[in-house]
Amino acid sequence: MRSLMANGRIPKKSIRPLPETHEPISGDRARKLILERRAWDGMRVLGHLNLSRASALYTLPENLTCESLDISDCPNLTFLPKGLHVTHWIEIADSGIMHLPKGHGFVLRWRGVRVSDAIAFETHTGQDILNVENVELRRVLIERLGYDTFLQQVGGVVRDRDTDAGGERQLICIAFEDDEPLMLLKVTCPSTGHLHILRVPPYLRTCHQAAAWIAGFDNPDDYQPVIEA
Repeated sequence: MRSLMANGRIPKKSIRPLPETHEPISGDRARKLILERRAWDGMRVLGHLNLSRASALYTLPENLTCESLDISDCPNLTFLPKGLHVTHWIEIADSGIMHLPKGHGFVLRWRGVRVSDAIAFETHTGQDILNVENVELRRVLIERLGYDTFLQQVGGVVRDRDTDAGGERQLICIAFEDDEPLMLLKVTCPSTGHLHILRVPPYLRTCHQAAAWIAGFDNPDDYQPVIEA
């Protein structure tokens, strides 16, 4: 009896707390919790989880489960969590993911195009890209390399040139035999002095038309800036 008594009371049998469980949640709810850093390990998401354009995203919860995952334009997310399970695909365009372990088993996409690890992570030169026969994969590689670097490495034909407040502008065309031409506007920002290489539609014929399109004008005649920035 003394063994059952403690300070005049019968000690209660210790009860182990049950592990906390969570029901599956929607993709919108999961995004909110993850970005607010209130997500839990083992989170289960119903359907698609869209985390794109989350520049403040650094980590994902371990053992996360979802049907598909979009981490495009998340430059500070540099690794995938332990135990991640994605049923269909992961969109990784312009994320911070630079490599994945061999045999990872994920289906990778770049702006909707299915890509291999070689396309997604390996370095390719402009000439390498010109030799790629698949048009969609070639576009992915150009985006990965950057329009400015691609132009420097392969060159192009100047279709038009003029001047604005930042100095000379050039409309440059890079032609392909099996795809629409890549049209680029080369322009210097008058405020910062930075040189920009911007992609524009291939049907444009002048620098002014290209600058107007970038500024959101359907009719180039309506675009008459005092200073183009």
